[in-house]
Amino acid sequence: MVGAVSLAQDIDDDAVQLRRSWHEWEVDGRDRRVVLVVETGLEMRPGHDGFDAAALDKLITDVTAEMRASPSPIDRVRIVPQLD
Repeated sequence: MVGAVSLAQDIDDDAVQLRRSWHEWEVDGRDRRVVLVVETGLEMRPGHDGFDAAALDKLITDVTAEMRASPSPIDRVRIVPQLD
């Protein structure tokens, strides 16, 4: 975990389910890309119990807006399942 972002964290709202977020770097030779990693408790696999396309779409929209509003450039977003 390197950087913190202003996304609301540990929200218990069924519509958001954002747990944590942090920045990572992908380095390829001299190229460096900043990745915003967002951890969610949402089910992300269509067809599995608990999958809610509207909630996942809202999370993607919110994270994309945060990426665009960031004062430092963010090249990519990665949404990952809850780690703990």
